[in-house]
Amino acid sequence: MGKYQKNIEAARRISVVQYLETYHPGELVRKTDKEYCTRTHSSLVITPSNGLFHWFSQHKGGNNALDYLVKVEGMDFVSAVRLLNEMTPRPVSLQTAKAAPAQQQTSRPFSLLTPDKNTEAVTAYLLHRGISPKVLRYCVHNGILYQATRGNYRNCVFVGKDEYGVPRSAFQRGCQGNFRGDVAGSKKQYGFLIPANSESCNIVEVYEAPIDAMSGATLRQYKHDIPWHNIHYLALGGLNFQPIDYFLQHHPNVKDIALCFDLDVPGRNFTNVVMKRLAARGYNVHDTLPAVGKDYNDYLLTARRLICR
Repeated sequence: MGKYQKNIEAARRISVVQYLETYHPGELVRKTDKEYCTRTHSSLVITPSNGLFHWFSQHKGGNNALDYLVKVEGMDFVSAVRLLNEMTPRPVSLQTAKAAPAQQQTSRPFSLLTPDKNTEAVTAYLLHRGISPKVLRYCVHNGILYQATRGNYRNCVFVGKDEYGVPRSAFQRGCQGNFRGDVAGSKKQYGFLIPANSESCNIVEVYEAPIDAMSGATLRQYKHDIPWHNIHYLALGGLNFQPIDYFLQHHPNVKDIALCFDLDVPGRNFTNVVMKRLAARGYNVHDTLPAVGKDYNDYLLTARRLICR
């Protein structure tokens, strides 16, 4: 059995209850003596004794946390496997739960890649992608973007930090070709964040990828009557709710959330799930589709072509 197949099997051994108790401990609500639903979805019934769940209103079901993340939370399969392999489940507190114990994974230590002496390749690549020099300089200056070389290839490295400014995750995107991937040991709850210039800011725009977040900031900069740096821009590094939760915990002033996900099936499914979850928690949530193209970088490149005519 290959390493990736072993990771999939380990992810499938984690129950829905273990996942919810670890990441969303207030989400489970007792329905009967043997069944639970969730605060977000009253028609989603979980039976801890056999690990099964059934989302009656959507005609979906499964028997493990991997099924739940893909079918209910709309996460893509690879991101769900990675998340569950990083997870150390908390003890299940439900008296009726008889889920099989999950295989605990040993966390790999996180360390940033050695930066190159300059950012020439990254600068050229991102300028080609339409990112404004001002947004690019801000990210480099604040240590959330730099250049690293892997073999003969130079990569953008986008850094996610914790509330103390300590790097906890990093995502690579090749300046040539299609290479992309997390740096080993990255913790997915730490997203790529371009923070607002005021701690009292109450708005965040949420994107899938760092380049999309930088594209959103660039688009706002082009609208001269709207200062680009007066809101937060958060990139999740995939379809993953953890960075949203972490960000909101540490930014209590934020009340308005714009979801700027890709215009494809996974992006639309994830948007629907996140909107319901955040609306149930009292946030003002907006589905903010790119006006043109599949994502916000497509939108930015089209807008630049129109402006330059």
